Amino acid sequence: MKGNSSNFITLDIGSSKISAIAAHVSKQGEIRINAQVLQHSEGFKSGTITNMGMAESSLIGAIYSLEKDCDKSIKEIAISLSGAGIKSYYVNHNIKLGNQPITQFDVKKLVNKALSDFKVKGMEIIHYFPIEFMVDSNQAVESPIGLYAKELSCQLHIISADSTMIMNLTKCIAKCHVEVSDIIVSIYAAGLAVLTDDEKQLGSIIIDFGANTTSYGIFLEGKIVYVNHIPIGGMDITIDIAKNLSISLKEAEKLKILYGVADPGLLLKDSVIKLDNGEHTITASQLAKIINPKIKEITEEIKKQYDSMSMDHLLARQVVITGGGASLASIRTLVAEIFHKQVRIAKPEIIPGFVENYNSYIHSTAIGMVKYKSLKNQKNSYGTDQFEDSGWFKRTILWLKENI
Repeated sequence: MKGNSSNFITLDIGSSKISAIAAHVSKQGEIRINAQVLQHSEGFKSGTITNMGMAESSLIGAIYSLEKDCDKSIKEIAISLSGAGIKSYYVNHNIKLGNQPITQFDVKKLVNKALSDFKVKGMEIIHYFPIEFMVDSNQAVESPIGLYAKELSCQLHIISADSTMIMNLTKCIAKCHVEVSDIIVSIYAAGLAVLTDDEKQLGSIIIDFGANTTSYGIFLEGKIVYVNHIPIGGMDITIDIAKNLSISLKEAEKLKILYGVADPGLLLKDSVIKLDNGEHTITASQLAKIINPKIKEITEEIKKQYDSMSMDHLLARQVVITGGGASLASIRTLVAEIFHKQVRIAKPEIIPGFVENYNSYIHSTAIGMVKYKSLKNQKNSYGTDQFEDSGWFKRTILWLKENI
């Protein structure tokens, strides 16, 4: 039963780990996780493949472990995308109308024409969201269906990905005798996993601290309205520790996880830490002073980019932190000082069947990918409108198959 019930497989592929989940998602959107795997990954950096052979081995290892746990052969997987190849774009379009009320067909026609206007060389559409509808060029409306107007216009937020990045990743997965069933941008999935309905509606910045990349996105009125990233992550902190203390990366990572603090000023006790060789020691404050500059650099750069947007509709009331780096002590206080906003550390909502471990933050994207599938099924089940037209994704997958 366990193996037969898994109908949705996710792989969140990071620079240092692959978080994989096998789940059953019913037609009504109910979720049950049947197996989960967390595996070290090699051959990836910031969403791109740096070594095809190592990447293939990492993927095969994760897929095989899931197959073993599920007692089922895996043929299709949904994958996450992150890093430098992910960008936000905005497209505006309008259509003329007759004297009839606006229909669902009119809205879909408008959205599809707006999508056809997107012609950025080397980029493929992954997600799209209507930011605003306008009737007769001067009145913003939440839903135009049923209204009379001479003209209907919209602004779309398009999240796109570098086509070469997608091609390489899809080719690597194909070598593992598995096909890609869906592509989900990681920061969007993380937001679905950890943000409350109020946070998504009223405006929040979600920051996902990864190994080589820190991704962030802005949610407002229930939609993601902006995505970006900083090409620095937890591994850069580990490297700084290793260099400063002349120790191995393995020991540096251990020190960061066990004793790391983001803000030296919040240390309650300056304890002494023995290094693995037993001959040398450091203090907790010394370690914190190595960690602090990199966390500040990441956060200040995100704040700088956010402030430079100067777009009223991107105003966010608070910051939500997730990802592997979210477990670092006092990171919430440091981010709050830089952003001058309320900050929350967020674990993903634990859904039935998931076995929570010591750091569930690192599973935020994988769990969010399952929730993404659940939301799509719920919309189909209730016959509600889906602005993320699956047909557009199918065209992207068809393009991939023709180009690899």
